[in-house]
Amino acid sequence: MEMRRAVVLLVLLLLPLAVAQEIKIVEYKIDGTMKITVDEVGNAKVTEVWKFTPNLYLQMKQAYPTTYMLKREFENKRSDTEYRNMKIEWDDSNNQIKATYVMLGAAVNKGSYWELKLGEGDLTLSTQTGNTVVLTAVQPLFGGQGRLVETITVVLPEKAKNIRFENNVIRYELPYKESGKNPVFLALAGISIVGLVALNVPLKREKK
Repeated sequence: MEMRRAVVLLVLLLLPLAVAQEIKIVEYKIDGTMKITVDEVGNAKVTEVWKFTPNLYLQMKQAYPTTYMLKREFENKRSDTEYRNMKIEWDDSNNQIKATYVMLGAAVNKGSYWELKLGEGDLTLSTQTGNTVVLTAVQPLFGGQGRLVETITVVLPEKAKNIRFENNVIRYELPYKESGKNPVFLALAGISIVGLVALNVPLKREKK
């Protein structure tokens, strides 16, 4: 997702400061968790938590002293997907950042199936149970001197079926009535049927 990419970019921007302060290699580490809950129309409610090593967390706060600045950075780096209700919080006691938001149109209806793209990077399928898919990502930082480890949990609509993951994309199917068909089209079809029935009734009576 764009948020994950934005976090990595923000950390990489801090590399000169980190080198200047001679932080040990072991301290270049970020542990992330992301939960994505997708509804029947493709919107996704997302919760992300990024836990930093202490010195790296302090550098993040020095570079972005307000959560508004972080929010602006994330929104500037977003793709065509629109963020709504974004909230970012510092958690000083745990050296972590928490972000919650809604992604409109995160999953796209392709006609016979839905498609949820998870962005760039190497993602590995860990488990898949029912409508829940768990992925893991390990990404090197600072030229291999550090790493980011992330667990991504994707909860698809309850009636999702034929779920498959390939090339950082989750595809799934939904029953016909939940697949995003245009209700206006269905209403017009119903009116047409009613109209045909109404026209045929007097014709049948005349034949009698």
